[in-house]
Order: sequence, then C-alpha cells, then structure tokens
Amino acid sequence: LILSMGGQLPNNIAMALHRQQCRVLGTSPEAIDSAENRFKFSRLLDTIGISQPQWKELSDMESAMQFCSKVGYPCLVRPSYVLSGAAMNVAYSDSDLEKFLSSAVAVSKEYPVVISKFIQEAKEIDVDAVACDGVVVAIAISEHVENAGVHSGDATLVTPPQDITPKTLERIEAIVHAIGQELQVTGPFNLQLIAKDDQLKVIECNVRVSRSFPFVSKTLGVDMVALATQVIMGEEVEPVGLMTGTGIVGVKVPQFSFSRLAGADVVLGVEMTSTGEVACFGESRCEAYLKAMLSTGFKIPKKNILLTIGSYKNKSELLPTVRTLERLGYSLYASMGTADFYTEHGIKVKAVDWPFEENDSDCPLKEKQRSIMDYLAENHFDMVINLSMRNSGGRRLSSFVTKGYRTRRLAVDYSVPLIIDIKCTKLFVEALRQIGMAPPVKTHVDCMTSQKLIRLPGLIDIHVHLREPGGTHKEDFASGTAAALAGGITMVCAMPNTIPAITDPSSFALAQKLAEAGARCDFALFFGAASDNVGTLTSTANAAAGLKMYLNDTFSNLKMDNVSLWMEHFEKWPKHLPIVAHAEKQTVAAILMVAQLYQRPVHICHVARKEEILIIKAAKQKGIQVTCEVAPHHLFLCLDDLKRIGETRGQVRPMLGTQEDMNALWENLEIIDCFATDHAPHSVEEKNDKNAPPGYPGLETMLPLLLTAVNEGRLTIDDIIMRLYENPRKIFSLPVQENTYVEVDLEQEWIIPSHMQFTKSKWTPFEGMKVKGAIRRVILRGEVAYIDGQVLVPPGYGQDVRKWPTGMVSVPRPVAAKEILKTPERHRPTAQSEIIRSRASSPRRTGPTGDGRFHLPPRIHRASDPGLPAFRKHAVMTSWGPTMTAAEELKEKPAKKPAEQDLAVTQDGYLYPPPLPRMPSPQNVPMQMLPHPQTSPLLHPLIGQHVLSVKQFSKDQMSHLFNVAHNLRLMVQKERALDILKGKVMASMFYEVSTRTSSSFTAAMYRLGGSVITFSESTSSTQKGESLADSVQTMSCYTDVVVVRHPNPGAVELAAKHCRKPVINAGDGVGEHPTQALLDVFTIREELGTVNGMTITMVGDLKHGRTVHSLACLLTQYRVNLRYVTPRNLRMPSDIIHFVASKGIKQEEFDSIEEALPDTDVLYMTRIQKERFDSIQEYNSCFGQFILTPHIMTTAKKKMVVMHPMPRVNEISVEVDSDPRAAYFRQAENGMFIRMALLATVLGKY
Repeated sequence: LILSMGGQLPNNIAMALHRQQCRVLGTSPEAIDSAENRFKFSRLLDTIGISQPQWKELSDMESAMQFCSKVGYPCLVRPSYVLSGAAMNVAYSDSDLEKFLSSAVAVSKEYPVVISKFIQEAKEIDVDAVACDGVVVAIAISEHVENAGVHSGDATLVTPPQDITPKTLERIEAIVHAIGQELQVTGPFNLQLIAKDDQLKVIECNVRVSRSFPFVSKTLGVDMVALATQVIMGEEVEPVGLMTGTGIVGVKVPQFSFSRLAGADVVLGVEMTSTGEVACFGESRCEAYLKAMLSTGFKIPKKNILLTIGSYKNKSELLPTVRTLERLGYSLYASMGTADFYTEHGIKVKAVDWPFEENDSDCPLKEKQRSIMDYLAENHFDMVINLSMRNSGGRRLSSFVTKGYRTRRLAVDYSVPLIIDIKCTKLFVEALRQIGMAPPVKTHVDCMTSQKLIRLPGLIDIHVHLREPGGTHKEDFASGTAAALAGGITMVCAMPNTIPAITDPSSFALAQKLAEAGARCDFALFFGAASDNVGTLTSTANAAAGLKMYLNDTFSNLKMDNVSLWMEHFEKWPKHLPIVAHAEKQTVAAILMVAQLYQRPVHICHVARKEEILIIKAAKQKGIQVTCEVAPHHLFLCLDDLKRIGETRGQVRPMLGTQEDMNALWENLEIIDCFATDHAPHSVEEKNDKNAPPGYPGLETMLPLLLTAVNEGRLTIDDIIMRLYENPRKIFSLPVQENTYVEVDLEQEWIIPSHMQFTKSKWTPFEGMKVKGAIRRVILRGEVAYIDGQVLVPPGYGQDVRKWPTGMVSVPRPVAAKEILKTPERHRPTAQSEIIRSRASSPRRTGPTGDGRFHLPPRIHRASDPGLPAFRKHAVMTSWGPTMTAAEELKEKPAKKPAEQDLAVTQDGYLYPPPLPRMPSPQNVPMQMLPHPQTSPLLHPLIGQHVLSVKQFSKDQMSHLFNVAHNLRLMVQKERALDILKGKVMASMFYEVSTRTSSSFTAAMYRLGGSVITFSESTSSTQKGESLADSVQTMSCYTDVVVVRHPNPGAVELAAKHCRKPVINAGDGVGEHPTQALLDVFTIREELGTVNGMTITMVGDLKHGRTVHSLACLLTQYRVNLRYVTPRNLRMPSDIIHFVASKGIKQEEFDSIEEALPDTDVLYMTRIQKERFDSIQEYNSCFGQFILTPHIMTTAKKKMVVMHPMPRVNEISVEVDSDPRAAYFRQAENGMFIRMALLATVLGKY
C-alpha cells in the first residue's frame, strides 16, 4: 500500500494497517505515527534540537488554564490527526478556552489534544519535500502572505518565497534535512514553520503530500509527486535540492463561498473555511496575486473604496497603503474612527456612519450622511477593506454582533469585493500600483503544456531560393516565408538567381520591393556576382546580405568559371561584407586559394562531399578564414535514396553524395559552421520532367529532421542553436530579432507527408521519413507568427533586416561551455538554450535535457499574444547555473576532522544536525561508515554500573534510554550494520528457563557487533556445588558484562557485590525484573505516544509477578492511574502498594476485567505462575479466572493496547492476536531494542 498520496485519512489508519501485517511502501507507519502524534513529534524535535512553540497535553480544565496563564494568551487548542484544522481554535481568554476545549474533545476524543502558545505577528512557512531513506532530495518552500494563524487552505501562498532571507532559507533547509533524517522519510512530507524575530519554530510535520504539492510542482518546474513515487518504488533519483523555480512566481489564493452561507462571518482562522483554491503565475508576486484574485471573481475597484480598520496598530501600518490608494485616484470612504485617523494624517477621506447605531441628535452631521448600509445597497462601493480588532484565530460568538461582522456580511450579501486581512490589503494595493488594471495574459507565463516543449531563438536560414521575381509558380515571398515560419525559421537570406538575376541596383530594388510586400518573416537579399558587375555594386552593397558567387553549374546563368573574375570581385567587394561561394570539389580548393591571397573570409555553401569537408578542415587548421554550411538533404540523404525519390526528382546541386560522403559530414560536424536548407523549390511537373531542374524544397522539414537527430543522440539542441542562430548572425553580421523565439515539441512523432503545407512545391524528398520533433509556435517580434499549423502574420509583416538601425547588429558573445552532454558518437560542449514552461518534468522522463540555459532578450507581446505593453519592459532574469545539492556538496568537500563533525547548524540556541549525504544501499554500507555515537551526559551514571533495580533510573534517564532504543530500532529496520560493541563479550547466565529475555539479550549483543558466552547451570560447576557469586565472578573474568537470572529474590544483587564487571538483573524470582519494566514503559510510549495521563490495568498474578512489581514502581515517575484485577490471594504486595501510594499515584482494585476495561488505556495481562505455588490445588483455584476474549475486547477503547510479558498460558485467547490493539509481540520485539540500548550504555558505547 502507498499511504502518502491520499491525504490525512490514510495516515490515520497507518498503524492499524501496519498491525494487520499490511505492507506499506515508503515511510514506515511508525515514522508516520511519530510525526502525527504530538507527544512523539515533540520528543523528536527535542532530540534533534529544533525549536517548537510551548505546548502541553490537555488533561483537565484547571491545568489547561494554568498553562495558558503561564505562557500567556492567545493559545491554540490543537488535536492530533485532524483534517482542515477541525476543532482547532485560538483562545484569547479563559472563557474562550473553556468553549473550545469541549469542541476539541468531541471531535477526537481518543487522540491526544494539546494546547500550544499561539505566536502572533509571525510569518508562516510551508515546506514540501521528498526524501529517500531519510536523505532529502527535493525541497520547495512557500510563504504565507497572511500572518501565522490562518489555515494553509485559507492562506495566500507564494512560491518561490519573496521575503525570506538567504540565511533563513539555510536554516529552513537544515531543519528539513534533520527532520527527514530523524523520521527516515521515504517519499513526500510537508513541514509548517513559523518565523518571528529571526527565530524558526516547527508547528507540525505531515508525512504525506500536501495540498501545495501540485502548486509548487507546476510553479517550480519539478514534478515532486513523480519524484516521490520513484523514491517509494526504490528507484534511484538525482537530488534536486532547494528548488528556486524558473523565473516565475506562483500565488495561490482561497475561494470562499460565504455568499451561499447565510449569516456566516467572513473571518480567517486556524480552522479551514475556504471551498476551493486558485493559483496563477506571474513575472512578479504582484502580477500573480492580481491574476489569482481576479480568477476567484474579485473585481478591481474603479472608483470608491470603503475602509473600516479596527485597531490603531493596523491603521498605522496601513497608512502608506492608504496614501497609495489616494495617489491612484480612488475616492476613499471610512467609518468614523478610521476617517478621523487618516484625515489627521492629511489623507482625503469621507466619513460614513455605521448603519447599526441610533441617530444621535447631538451630531447633526450624522443626520445628513447616508449610512454604510445605504451605500452598500446602492453598490456605491467598489471594494471594502475591513480589518477586525483581531486579525486571525478562532471564531467568537461575540463576533456575530459586532459592527465589523455586520459590515462584512453586508459586503458579501451585496457582492462587493471584500478584503479582511492587512497583509493581503497591502499586497493588493501594491499590485494595483504596479500593474494597474487587469494584467494581460502572457502565454509564456500563464500557459503550460503537457508536451516536452523547449524554446529556441528565432532561427536563421542563410540559403533559400524564393524564386521571385520570375518564378512565382515555383515559390514567392509570401509562400516561401510562410513555409519558413512553419519550419521555425524567422529570418531568411534570399539568393540572387532569380529572373532577372539580382546583379545591379535596379534588380535589387525590384526584389526588395517584392519582398517587403510579400514576406511574412524577416529577410535579407544577396547580390549575385557576374562577369559584368565588378565594382558596380559598391554603392548599394551595404543593403545586401552579401555577395553570392556561383563557381559551378546550377539553376542559374550566373556561373563564373574565370578565376580572374573571382579575384576582381574579391578585390572590389567591401571587406566588411561577406562573400559566399557555390563551390564543389576542386573548385573549393581554388576559391580558398583566392581567399587566402586576398586575406579575407569566404563562406562555402552546401558542402556535400568528403573531399570538400576535409579540404575545409585542413584550411581551418592552417588559419584560413573559411566557414561553411551543410544542407539537411546532404546530411540525411545519399545516392542510395535516389531509387525511392526518383531519378528526375532526385536532381539537386550539389548532387547527393555517397554513404561515405554522408558519414564524413557527420564525423566532421565540428567543422560545419551552419545548417542551411538550400530551399530550391520547383513544381511537381518540372521535377517529373526528364530535364528536371535541380533543387529540393526544405524549409518546413529541416528543423524536424535535426530534432530527430537530437532525439537519436547524433546532435544536441545547442548544435542546432549554434548553426542556425549564433554562427549565422556572427558570419553575416545579422541583427537580433527582439522578442522572437520558436517553441518546439521534442517528443511528437510524425511521418513526413508527400508534400508540406505552405511551400508551392508540392513534393518533398523526405516523404515517408519518420521524425520526432515538431514546431508548435513561432513568435516574431512579439507577434504569434505561427501556431499549430497556422501562419497568422500577413504578407508584408516581414522586414528587411539591412534597413534596421546598425546599432541592432551585435555579434553574440561566445558562450562558455558549462557542461558536456554525452551522445553516442561524441562529446561536445553545449551552448545555452531555454526550456519552455511545460508540465513539471518527471524524473522518469529522460531524453535530450540540459537545454534550459539559453536566455532570450526580454519579450514583448502584442495583440495576438497579449502581454506587457511596449512601454513597460520587465525582464525576468533566471539563474540556470548548476546548483550543488547538499549531498553533492558534502562529496566535493574534504572529509572533516573528528572535532569538526560535531559541529552543526545552530539556530535559536538549538543544535541542528547538518544535511547528510545519501547513504548507499544497506547491503553495501561498510561498518566504518556508522560512527560510534556519544553517550548522553544523563546516561553517564549508568556506564560501568550494575543494573539491578528500576529505582536506580530517573525519568530523564529513561527518556534518553528510550531515544537510544528508538534510534537503534531504526538502524536495525534499515539493516544498518552496527559495530558499537565489536570486541565486547556478554555472559548469559540463566538459572531459570527463559525464551524472550535470554534470546533478546543474546540478539541485542549480536546486533551490536558483540559476542555471547552462554552459561548453562546443568553443565556448569554449579553441579559440583559452586556458588552463584563464584560463578558470576568467574564469568566476569572472560566477559565485559554479565546478565543474570535467578529464582531467588535478591540473589542477583548479592552476586553483583563480588563482581568487577557490570551485572544486569534479568529477573530474580518474585523480586524485580528491571529490563522488562523498561521495555514495558517503552512499549506504552511507542504505542500511545505518552505514558502520562494513562490508566494502566494489571491483571493476573500480581503477588508473584516480578514484571508488575518493577513496572508499578517505574510508573510512579509518570502521572498515571493504576488498576488491579487479581484473585484475592494474589494481590499486589503491600510494600509495592505503599510505595506507589507514597508517590501520589491513584490505585484501584476491580473484581473483573469487564468492570475495569472501558476506561483502560493499557491492559497488562500476566499468567498465573504455576511454579510459584506450594500446591497444585492452590494453583487450580486461581487458574482461569481472568481470560481476555474478543467479546470482552468489544468494550475497550479503540486505541487501547494489550500487553503481556509472556509466556501466556490461557489468559489471552489466541483470537485476540489479530486485534491491532494486541501489542504483546511488538512488546517482545521492543525488548531487544531496550536491551541493545542498555548494553551499549552500560559499556559506555552510546
């Protein structure tokens, strides 16, 4: 079973399921109970030194009032195991306390109810976390806007926190790590803390998911439920650490239904009243809060606002806020006292009378004014701000007759927006000041997707043929740039081989005019080099993308095969503008020679052959200024594909290469500077002709093909960005396209159809290829240009980037490689990219990650993608640098010296354990990894001492001993190897038969790494007459501790007087059994959370039962009631009764189990001990009088426990064993842990 995903109710039955042998995955039910039970959790916090509000268990009204008087009101009445704060309330006086206590007891009678100090004016903090075997792997922190005292379901929650200092965050992390480690959490858990005056106190811990888990997961970008599920199922996970988000802020606000609850008071308190919640995202807290409030139906006030502020403190605190409202142009109205205060401070406020008072004839001003009721009934007010005298806490009956209540109720009844919290008022007014009216929708903030989307910068294709002018049946600027947008291309560089070719200013002007009228994306145009235009282009060269030289045959009449012409163009073309060459095979070497001769860079188009890429590689190694590009069809197609494509359709220049050529391009990818489509469309009819012109369309298929290579591990996202954005801008000095980006889905799989949607060329050579990756949305200069198959911008939206101001041209700085992504073929440094806000990533979802580091310029959205208006640019900078987790940090740092290991994080005067690194699996833990713990100072008196009687233990010593036993139990349950007593030897000397005591002592010694020598009376020198004292002294010569059981009372104590080593009394006849009493009290504490206040009923042979003798004496250190059910001749010895009575413990005797059972918390059954009777007749007269059966158990409390020191005969029916309240076998198991703790303590090792 998995309990941690179902809210509070599964936690309530965790222990019951555990006792029914249900297998619970994740955090153990014992740990769940340790967090839910207030007594256990408080002890846990004390153990690890974490501060908590003062509290006390609820027993009776008198003691409750004394506690409240001591710590001071207000106080919180708080039951355990409740949902939504049921029966919780804040008491401000004795009368409040009396009313609320009855309510709390009624709700949860059998669970502990505590009263704690309620801390006012404090900030409440929620922490959601996931841990694995106690090691915290993810932490999300949220802060409440309202002061502490408002239920988290009613509170306004903000994540990531905006007001918490880094120092406080570190303290919170330390607390989370310490509690997660102590509870050994495996899965999700939630902490609630309060902060005041630089101090943190823990309110509660829920070992389950909380309501805020989905909220923080979506806001901060990590699927914490998926992470927790992986941990629960035993899978390895990567630590996330403290989550800081992705640059957005999430705000969750409550949704109330007071309008449907006639007469209900609109106040916030510790008991939940909201019926829903709304969360919104924003680039700031104010923006997110305003969106969230509007989502609940709240309306932004237009003109008139009513203020009714209760206390002077609140009036003063709100003074700057009210001034802001005045500056924003609102007309302010206020109740008399509020109006007087703000008028005195120079704020224009109109006073309005309360509607609930009789007219005062002495005040003619009142008679002229309409009342608040009149104004509300006329919908005169657009908003009411009403702050009561008490900002939070419980509901008081008196509140239903106050003016504030009536005003709040009227506002709700007349549907007037109402704010009732001072912190929310301040935040709302600040949001009005910053944002103004309703904030615009920003799709990059407000929209999320289930796909794995990433955001790329607007991509640049430096090699396209758009055929206009002269070939518009093939393509034109409108269709070609639509295809570009559909392919994620936001800027194209158009080639000059049109009809007429662009070789002079007039043809350039024509092409430019056509492009400006038809282009949908941004563009730049190339000049074509010809034999007759050398030197004539200088005057207009700056308007071009560059100079294109055709040196081999292609679909053009611009071919130049005269090297002297090449040289002339190299000499005349402006040096700051690029030269681009269509060169193949040997021509590549020739043009490189000319470039080297004139010492200027050259760009080689569509490299397709092995020899070409190797020549360019050699040239780069020699320092020649050369760059190159490769077309997708040369990367993904070769001559082997011609049969599928068709001979005529397969014509392209350069021609497809061999498989060897294609492999050479992939192997030398680092030499390739750019990807470019060489989009060269022709009609289907032309391509089917036997004299088909060369060229492939490619604008709509390039990016999907490259994304498929990313998914296959052949490329990275950063390879694409470098070759389609960074390098094209650098080589061609292209400007930044502001607010331009492309969103792609990395996981969408599809098959390329026979033709693409937007190009006029109704065919594609990639038909039938399966690709993984699709373009979802393109934003061009703030407009949604393309989304899900639709091009939304009209022809003419595209701009000539060479006409933009020259200041916009900036060469991107080279990005330092932050990490290396491994692919199957090679390792290359990655550049930066940006992850789109998508569904929080699951740790199970692997793939091409590591792409979330590219920072785009601030984005502005216009009408089709509304966002911030142009005059208000707000950039949200997000740090994507790698964050070292606590575990990683510990691995990085050198091991501390032993003295340093004792240091811990300190806060509030308490000591906090530092976060621990993740432990390897239990079977792999070397013994030396678990250091020997230090013995508590309180246990120092026990080191090396005999353990003979319960009277030698103080309550504090027992408490520390129980904590040691608890920790050792956790280690055993986690299969941790212990060597605490390695090298130590225990002597086991039992002169009476024993199963549990002897076996548990032996098991305890072995568990601690020690060894055992077993003494057998039947085979020892006792048969020769050796005394007990001599036997014990002899055994102490060979061992370090001696455990003795003997049938004669006082025998063990006598033997201990002559022994040099510690002796532990394992039972001496009808005398004492101290270790049994210790484990009994430990079991009560573990089962019920506390011993104090319990009614313990002992049944059976109380005369001879050494277990009950020791237990009764030990229980005198607690506030308990003892009941005895026993045959008259087997009553508790008088010396025990007198001793217990001297300690002020109430004792009662009953004749039957049924009579004592209804109010019993612990039923302690014992057997009638046959071996203690002088005659069988006397034994038979007592035997069988008290037998516990399932029928009798029906009258017992649901949370009662049944204990028995064992062995049993017939006093407990075997049918009772299946009852979850039957704790006697758990009691026996606890015996091993108590004895482990005792052995370790006595031998000075714990």
